[in-house]
Amino acid sequence: MIPVYIVTGFIGSGKSTFINEQIQHRKKLGGTALISAEEGSVELIKKPLQLDADTLSTISPTNPSSYDTIASEIANYIERVNPPKEIWIEWNGMLGFHQLETLLYSEKLSHLLQIEKVLYICTDQFVSTILPGLGNDVASQLYSADCIITETPTHHALLRTYNGEAKIVTQPSPEKVEQLCRNSTWGGLIPNLLVIGITTYILLVTAFRHDIPYSIHHSFAIITGLVIEAIPFLLLGTVGSTIIRYFVPQKVLLKLLGDHSWKSYGAAMISGFALPICDCAIIPLFKALVDRGIPLSVALLFMLASPIINPVTILSTWYAFPDNPMLSLWRIVLGLGVALLVALSFRFCPSSTAMIKARTPQGLSYEEIVLESAKPKYINKKRLLIHMEKEFSQLLFYFSMAAGVLSVVQVYGKPWLLQAGFALPDFAAIPILLVLAFFFSICSTSDAIIGKSLSTLFPISSVMGFLILGPMLDIKNVYILKQYMPTAFIVRLSITIAVMSYLAALVYQFLLS
Repeated sequence: MIPVYIVTGFIGSGKSTFINEQIQHRKKLGGTALISAEEGSVELIKKPLQLDADTLSTISPTNPSSYDTIASEIANYIERVNPPKEIWIEWNGMLGFHQLETLLYSEKLSHLLQIEKVLYICTDQFVSTILPGLGNDVASQLYSADCIITETPTHHALLRTYNGEAKIVTQPSPEKVEQLCRNSTWGGLIPNLLVIGITTYILLVTAFRHDIPYSIHHSFAIITGLVIEAIPFLLLGTVGSTIIRYFVPQKVLLKLLGDHSWKSYGAAMISGFALPICDCAIIPLFKALVDRGIPLSVALLFMLASPIINPVTILSTWYAFPDNPMLSLWRIVLGLGVALLVALSFRFCPSSTAMIKARTPQGLSYEEIVLESAKPKYINKKRLLIHMEKEFSQLLFYFSMAAGVLSVVQVYGKPWLLQAGFALPDFAAIPILLVLAFFFSICSTSDAIIGKSLSTLFPISSVMGFLILGPMLDIKNVYILKQYMPTAFIVRLSITIAVMSYLAALVYQFLLS
């Protein structure tokens, strides 16, 4: 397939000059085809296929006849230039990006072209004075950009509110742009690293099996087991996130969860019973809800309560403590109480930092912009797969790092922490098990099994703290959550959960006494 590089931005931002510089630097003039939907003051270095902006503005994903003729024109152009090694598209700064995607992913072009990179060029004057007054079409271009190129760093913070994942660079050299245009390998990097790591380990074990310490074997087994166990749940969370983003109507979400009423909090609290997935898989759903305009406190309650009320979690707790069935009930009651109090703390003491990457119902994300003009059944399957692949790869990357840290702590830190648990009063043992929960909690659906083994060494009230905090806050969740939210938000959330879990464990001890 032919790689496609898309350059977009408001008129006068320098798109034509940028493309000319890149083609000259890359020395691929003969093998490059140009397509332009803009009429700027600077001519492109090579005669492009000129598309009419008014015709492009009528493209609708629900109406194939609106883009069939244009798609045929592009296909014929590609055939005439025998086909090119790469294509650069100068997209009109006032057209929606979903219209370009509809065109390139059409039946006549989808087997020929592949979008490699989207570069958005903007000036300081445009960002400060013009951008705030423009509509969703311009926002969709910013949201879709892989790289945003600016004059100065002055407005980088503002641009990140439109797109927190894009690389933002200031006046890059042609060499730097060429580096940015190289296709990201994150989608296949993590699986490849896992395969390489397993192969290397097998070779080392085969050659030096008597010289490798047992602790290294143990660490590698923990990493491999955690990653393999997590892949289905991460994939399930990614699919669920995509469904919420693309197929659940905004009005349905807002009706159920869209305000601060007790109805919304109740729905968020019990939704986890219908979603039997683990804590690491619930985080992408949390971000999807925030992006769709759900209040942060309600989305937080959904994220924190779902792993507690998960049917699999309930059954595993009952299985681990068959002689103490009330412990399962108290885990649910105290866990939901902690989740509700944490969520309400963000409701009544809102943090501006926490909202950096959140969107309001009035500030539609790119998915909502697409849904405004297309029914769900017309959403392009290829774009859905690209979205899921990107999000799953990022989640797997963060989870793999967390698994590595977790294995080291479990192998080398666990003996010392367990030793510290002997002969401690409840109020001192609880913090130790909260630390254990953060580092050793593997999955909300299996925490109870670990808690059962700890109950022979620690007071049962401290084990309750372990069972409450583990599904809400552990090292895996922090790594995954950091992909979506600012550090200040994560720190505040972690401290609040830890304090509430400590108090809940003390309440449980009081009830027992």
